[in-house]
Amino acid sequence: MGTAIDTFGQYAGKAYEGQINDLSMADVTTAVGTVAIPFGRVVVSDTADRSGKLPAAGSGFFLGISVRKPVGVSGSYLTGQVSDSGNAVGGYRAGEEVSLLAHGRIWVKTLAGAVKGAQVYALPTTGEITNAATAGNHVLAGCTFLTAAAAGELVLVQIKAIAPTTIAA
Repeated sequence: MGTAIDTFGQYAGKAYEGQINDLSMADVTTAVGTVAIPFGRVVVSDTADRSGKLPAAGSGFFLGISVRKPVGVSGSYLTGQVSDSGNAVGGYRAGEEVSLLAHGRIWVKTLAGAVKGAQVYALPTTGEITNAATAGNHVLAGCTFLTAAAAGELVLVQIKAIAPTTIAA
């Protein structure tokens, strides 16, 4: 009788960065990325119609959080998560259509941890999510942490597109 050998854990991870939690409330829109945009990052409007970028210099309206895509074309997507397989987290290339969750629940990585029910903030230079209300970070109106997490862990965020939020770097 053969012995089964496996190299994977017994249970799958709870989620991946930029993964939509469920589709019951999801409003997924698109914008053409003017820069490379990793999964699970805040995206704001750019100068051209229907275009988006990371919240770097300048300002823009909060469009949503970039959604993980399961496949990519021409090597535009690296599979896996750093903690799982050693591969870098994937993303969208500049000029590619970026799926954005404007309303719903999405998994993101938090830089400084999260408390369930707390306000969500974005770093103005990278679009990364944090709970820190420090100078320079921008409050994402209508966004709330639905789970607790330590720094660097995945956390579930509720996005409610109540009103446009201007993010200025």
